[in-house]
Amino acid sequence: MARQADHVERRRLFAAAALNVISRDGLEGLTLREVAREAGFTTGALTHYFQSKDDVLIAASEHAAELARPPMEQVALETSAREALRHLVYSVLPTTTVEKARWRFWVAFWERAAHSPKVNLVMQERYREWSGRIADLIRRAQVQGEASADLDADLASRELVALVDGIGVQVLIAGKLAAPAQRRFIDSLIDARLSPPAARDDHPLPARAPLRPRRATA
Repeated sequence: MARQADHVERRRLFAAAALNVISRDGLEGLTLREVAREAGFTTGALTHYFQSKDDVLIAASEHAAELARPPMEQVALETSAREALRHLVYSVLPTTTVEKARWRFWVAFWERAAHSPKVNLVMQERYREWSGRIADLIRRAQVQGEASADLDADLASRELVALVDGIGVQVLIAGKLAAPAQRRFIDSLIDARLSPPAARDDHPLPARAPLRPRRATA
């Protein structure tokens, strides 16, 4: 039993080390030797648990998911589903040094998933879990009367995920999207998609001025 526990703990140490290496150095910095060094072990010890860089990358992804789940589950306990949704999405935005490092890992995961079917399957599972978590809160908001009853929760969830991905990429590439602006983008989409039609009608768009007829030209 103790040996099995040691085995699980050793894998966790290597996964955490890989997550640190990729977050710091990107996918190009991921080598079995560097991960072993980061964990304080020999490369031979690492290859006893993982046969390839893809296996290490997947383990790092699973470790990242384990770290992210508890705070997400805590946020979901908020009384208002709509506010829980807002704070849930806020929690993954690249507004801090820690979150930016996690986004560097996630982008590296995307890159490898485009070439590795094994990594791609795991990435799809991560997206199903993430979008499903958002969709569940949207449905709860509908039950609580905080969201339009005819809203397609799955579609709205995918829209929010796409917006978050776009924000993450923009921050990593340009680095100029401040935290308040990131949150405003999220607020804008949540308020636009979840508000019941009657609430949206309270603030109609301004009427457009009629188009003037063009003068005939010779």
